[in-house]
Amino acid sequence: MAHGLLSAVQGCFKRVQDRVARRRRDYPGCQLAELLSQARVLGIPSGLRLDIGGGGGQNRRILENGPDHVVGLDRFVGDRVDLIGDADHLPIQSGVASIAALVEVLEHLTDPADAMAECYRVLQPGGVVVITTPQYWHVHKHPGDYYRFTDDGLRLLCRRAGFEVVDCWSRGGPILILFHVIRVNLSERWRPLYVVPLYWLAERMDRMLYDPRPSGRHYDALGWSVLARKPLNRTGAEVS
Repeated sequence: MAHGLLSAVQGCFKRVQDRVARRRRDYPGCQLAELLSQARVLGIPSGLRLDIGGGGGQNRRILENGPDHVVGLDRFVGDRVDLIGDADHLPIQSGVASIAALVEVLEHLTDPADAMAECYRVLQPGGVVVITTPQYWHVHKHPGDYYRFTDDGLRLLCRRAGFEVVDCWSRGGPILILFHVIRVNLSERWRPLYVVPLYWLAERMDRMLYDPRPSGRHYDALGWSVLARKPLNRTGAEVS
């Protein structure tokens, strides 16, 4: 009975930890929502919204906040996967998508440049690619973990594919980096006792002391969020 009670308490703390994490600004889902908010202000055409590498569909609800159909694409079968395929060879017609989302995906691709070229191909003129990816993070093989990106690297990938970079910002600086280094190295048993009381504080301190659009020759970044747009054609594109 004591063991069952302990497991129930740990499960409760784990659920609280997950709720706390999903509300923090550096959480990938929160970054995706912010990117999409900027995209709506920018104006985007109607078309498919692609959740590339979305796997379990954790970001699908955020992408569904709009009038267009969401298509989940991954290499593996999943409950929220609509199409099986690779990011560097999307099984999608050219020029039919309005949004291509790569949320914590680029670091898992063997050919990120090919994936960016494919996003450019399937997007309509005026369509956008939204990206979140780490710079400081632990190795997480799902199934492989190949790269880390700087803002210069991400801008270069976008430009070489033909995109115009609209915005690029850091998801956190030194305080959040230190917080997550400790968090990911704690055991699952003790992690909630660290995350629940301290995540909010670390985020607030980081936002007070760190510029999310850093300048200069040297700076730290937890990861990056990028909004880039496929240029309009000469006749323009209808936007909503």
